[in-house]
Amino acid sequence: MTVAHGSQTQLAYVKEATPGVIPANPSWQIARYVSEGLTLEKQTISSDEVRPDRNRTDVTDVGRQVSGPINTLFSFYTFDDWLEALLCTTWGGNSIKNGNQIRTLTFEKRFELGATDVFTRYRGCRLNTLDLQLNAKQNVTANWGILGLGSPNPANAVIAGSSYADPTTTPVLNAALNVADLSITGVTTPPKLQALSVRINNNLYAVDIIGQYETYDFGLGLFEVSGTMTALFESADLYQSIINHTDVGFAIELADGVGNSYQVTIPKTKLTNGSPVGPGNGRAVVMEVPFTAILNPASAATMAIARTFGGINPPIVPPAPASLDFSSSSNSQYIGQVI
Repeated sequence: MTVAHGSQTQLAYVKEATPGVIPANPSWQIARYVSEGLTLEKQTISSDEVRPDRNRTDVTDVGRQVSGPINTLFSFYTFDDWLEALLCTTWGGNSIKNGNQIRTLTFEKRFELGATDVFTRYRGCRLNTLDLQLNAKQNVTANWGILGLGSPNPANAVIAGSSYADPTTTPVLNAALNVADLSITGVTTPPKLQALSVRINNNLYAVDIIGQYETYDFGLGLFEVSGTMTALFESADLYQSIINHTDVGFAIELADGVGNSYQVTIPKTKLTNGSPVGPGNGRAVVMEVPFTAILNPASAATMAIARTFGGINPPIVPPAPASLDFSSSSNSQYIGQVI
């Protein structure tokens, strides 16, 4: 018997015109991913009837819902459809900011089993969360949280009329060579960062109704952007901004070396905690600073992303960020540093 293997599992998606309806003659885009845990979760209720013999009499199947993570490495253009679904809007030219539009996808997994493959599909999927992580001298990771309405029975063939576009081939972005700029406003001397995590959360909630087995709909909750920066302690300025509850903004440009780039802007945040702490021998003093983004009245949004399309030749090396000082003799590594 042929065993399915993870290295041969194909993940693809297609945008839905109507939430929960797989388009006719779907044009699938094969996705790039590291791992995934997309599942159809059964929702059950156990019987609590009182019996002298203390046995449980039944477990009732009352519903199903799609959920799970998709873990990826971040690269240019690969996830632009997902960013639309996450930010609940559409790209306006080459820019996007958070909104209130409903964008849904169908995901399909293809398990290689020799002569007869198995396909599982997940309809009405929303992008609920994104965890974007930058660590010094590491690839940029983007881990997505999915919620969906339901899933048809497993199939042994593609949907009639399906086509499959090859995955993108743009380079994986990393937090050394590919940080073209990192600026932090609201701090007198912007700190150097060893790590930056950003979590985007739509706070989706399920809406269920009597007489329907699958989830009826998902509601949009509060749009939240939060995160943590790990900053080298080189002055008291960042600590003072925390104490003063100053508005602090972030802008980071990720350029892939072949002319493509993203500019991610979170213009207004509050630093909610953080103090310098002595870590003991063999480690630099850092500050772990959590932050929460708030509405920026100028853009009527909390965050925005701009993209720039470039050619594949000649390759370029992004310049060192102006806000970061490479002249220090410290051995500490931080975002944007190569050596």
